[in-house]
Amino acid sequence: MSGVWRSAWIALGRKRLRTVLTVSSIAIGTALVVLILCIGRIGTDAVGRELESMGINGLSVSSSEGLTAASLSSVRSLPQVSNAMPLCLQFATALADGGAYSVVGCGIDSGADQVISLELLHGRMLSRQDVAGEAAVCVVDEALAWDVYGRSNIVGQPITMLYENGTLELTVVGVSATGSSLLQNVTALIPYMVYVPYTSQQTATGLFVFDQIAVRLAEDTPSEEAEKAIRRELARNGESLNALTLENLASQRQRLDAMMDIVSLALTAIGGVSLLVSGFGILTVMLSSVNERTREIGIKKAIGATRGRILTEFLAGALLLSLLGAVAGILLGCGAVLAGCLLLGYPPVFPVVELAVVFALTLLLGVLFGAYPAYQAAGMRPVDALRYEG
Repeated sequence: MSGVWRSAWIALGRKRLRTVLTVSSIAIGTALVVLILCIGRIGTDAVGRELESMGINGLSVSSSEGLTAASLSSVRSLPQVSNAMPLCLQFATALADGGAYSVVGCGIDSGADQVISLELLHGRMLSRQDVAGEAAVCVVDEALAWDVYGRSNIVGQPITMLYENGTLELTVVGVSATGSSLLQNVTALIPYMVYVPYTSQQTATGLFVFDQIAVRLAEDTPSEEAEKAIRRELARNGESLNALTLENLASQRQRLDAMMDIVSLALTAIGGVSLLVSGFGILTVMLSSVNERTREIGIKKAIGATRGRILTEFLAGALLLSLLGAVAGILLGCGAVLAGCLLLGYPPVFPVVELAVVFALTLLLGVLFGAYPAYQAAGMRPVDALRYEG
């Protein structure tokens, strides 16, 4: 068997420029498919991380009648729920450094960053002690800090919240990144968020129910299953199902992921066309090789080479071309992805299974397009091949 591969290698080496050009075309086609696969996966992962940072990884539970602390405890007790947090949203006017700013006062619990994924830039988040003691503290978003004080870190500065039904004198204990929470995105008409212990805001406004409960699902829990469990639990707790609204944010993410997969698949198919074109290059090269080696084939058959030996030798040549092109293409594509990720600051992602499939398909392509020339060479009659003068 080693003689077959050696003969195929020697044959390819006789026309080195043609072999290099053919391998290059295969490598370019393979690299393009690899690039599309990796970019698609990196894009999907980046969108997923962004959605998670916005809090789109669970359910939003709300009721036109308001939700109680007992409802919150019931939701938290479910095995399908990893974490749940009350949200009390109130429009307000923030007075700071002589200016007045329209804001959304968001009453939250401790550990809010685990549910709505706030990105803390300075100071600290709200603690259990803050919530339990109705502390007069808050976390503001960076945009408000810059507009009021012209800097990002305003920890320790005072801020007054004027609600429709009350007033809160607060001290800033933390600054979060603007837009790092889903809440900021769904309240885009009011650009500033001020996060306050929900107990403090309830006492100031006199409203002792929650507008929403933000739920983060337990790992590998289907959102539909969690939604049904929450509805059952809240109904058992006395909540009216007619007033209840569950917004399935996780399913929205799943639909977006599916769309990204479809786009990636379509782009991969387009890239596959270039790989298919390189297959025709293999066909052309192998047909030329059969034509050039006709007398050699006749001599080999005359001294005892079998039909299978000739067939295997030419298939080995086609396979070598596709093997060299596949290896070069995968290395080239992965290298380009790595360089681009380092340049743009994205974590590189190399889908090993998909790359293995691309490698196998490239080899299969070489065999398929090399089959006809190999069959043609194996079918030559020794007498006709020896007479050939071309």
